[in-house]
Amino acid sequence: MHRQITLKQRMGICLVAFFAALAAQIFLSFYQSGTVLRELDDQMGNFNAISRFQGGVERSLTALDNYRWEYGDTGVLLTELEGAFSTTNAWLWRINGRLDTASEEQYLLYSAVCTTYKTYAGLVEELKSQIAAGQNAEAAQLYYNKVAPCGSYLRQYAQQLLNRAIADAQSRYTTVSELSDRVKWGQTVVVGLCLALGLVTAWSMMRLLTPVQQMIGASQAVVRGELDTPDVPVPQQDEMGRLAEAFNRMKRSMAEQVTTLQEKNEMEQALHQQKTQALELQNRMERSRLQQLRSQIDPHFLFNTLNVILQTAGQETAYRTQALITALSHLLRYSLMSNDEQVPLSREVRIVDEYYSIYHVRFGDRVKMEWRISDSLDLTETMVPSFILQPIVENAFKHGIAPKEEGGRVRIRINPLREKGLLYISVCDNGVGIAPEELERITTALEESGERWEHIGVYNVAARLRLRDKRSRLIIHSHLGWGTAVSLYLPLVELTEEEELEDDSSVDCG
Repeated sequence: MHRQITLKQRMGICLVAFFAALAAQIFLSFYQSGTVLRELDDQMGNFNAISRFQGGVERSLTALDNYRWEYGDTGVLLTELEGAFSTTNAWLWRINGRLDTASEEQYLLYSAVCTTYKTYAGLVEELKSQIAAGQNAEAAQLYYNKVAPCGSYLRQYAQQLLNRAIADAQSRYTTVSELSDRVKWGQTVVVGLCLALGLVTAWSMMRLLTPVQQMIGASQAVVRGELDTPDVPVPQQDEMGRLAEAFNRMKRSMAEQVTTLQEKNEMEQALHQQKTQALELQNRMERSRLQQLRSQIDPHFLFNTLNVILQTAGQETAYRTQALITALSHLLRYSLMSNDEQVPLSREVRIVDEYYSIYHVRFGDRVKMEWRISDSLDLTETMVPSFILQPIVENAFKHGIAPKEEGGRVRIRINPLREKGLLYISVCDNGVGIAPEELERITTALEESGERWEHIGVYNVAARLRLRDKRSRLIIHSHLGWGTAVSLYLPLVELTEEEELEDDSSVDCG
């Protein structure tokens, strides 16, 4: 049975062929630059080296020919000779004299040039020594008898070497040109093949994109909730045909599931409404139970009694006792407020100060408290849940500082995190700290609901934060013997001027 080639296989074959052609093109380019062009560069470099060497020889011979042995400037001659021999020495070693790359005749001429140049250089050095010693007559005789004939031979050999190199290069250039033409022809074929493969790939992609665009349009309709649109036409290609058919089946299945989910959603809404009513009833019961506990002592009787004690302390000029009773009455009245009430942060700060004044009378200088409040925060315009800070401070004094014999310090820091819309409150003490296993138990208990018989204030604050906002949280960090840090994150609520005016207008001044 004949097996049909799939679209994926056709695309794979085209891509493999394209990359193979591309690799061939790169190989030919490197071959051309590495073999053909390098060969031409080597030949041009060899010509340049022979010409530069020949120029240096001519420069030295010209300087010696023009020198007047009776009254010539010896310094100028020696300088000219030094420059000429610097040129010849620099370019002689760059001439191609290897037998494996040069012809035999070129190799022999190069050897003759080297031998003659060595002799010529030695004679010139001897000539320079005689000139430097003032032996001009002997130097002139040496020049005419030996230096000039040797220089003439060197000039002749250098010219013959240049002519031979040019003649050898002509035949080599013909071979290299033919090779370059073949490489260019191969590159042309490869480029044509790449273009053909690119056209085939583009045509295949166009055939692929047509049904894809149709499915994109159908998908957008599904996103808009239009599940009753006509099915996508199924193309002839096997892969795209199966994909379009699967998409149509998925769309019909989604329509059925949406209908089922709508029915299920209606049932869940009814169930959620029942659960909400049950939670509201439970909340009312909890509030009723809390009110029952609070009403065990008549607040009016308690405040009247404190007022009598306050007046008595004033009559007895016990002003310190009078201040403590005033702070206690404020603290008790504030604690009996609804925990759901939003109050200015300034009231929370004042309540903590009054609590500290009572605690400081009992323990004296063993306990200290510091405030660090951001200057950008207006305490009277920032609203927080009532009684959110005092239980944490009380817990720090009671469990952190009190057990420590030398006492300690509690530092309260309040900063707004406006980019996150949160208010950050930190209560740190340098008390006894919490053991790791105890800290783990407390952290676990803070995340659960239920009645607590220890650390009630902290658990109450954590529970109220969980109910207020999902971003609100209470975090405890502690090291045994070093202290404890409690961090609060709650929504940042700052009253605007309009809201303040509304609050002021609602006050009953009668």
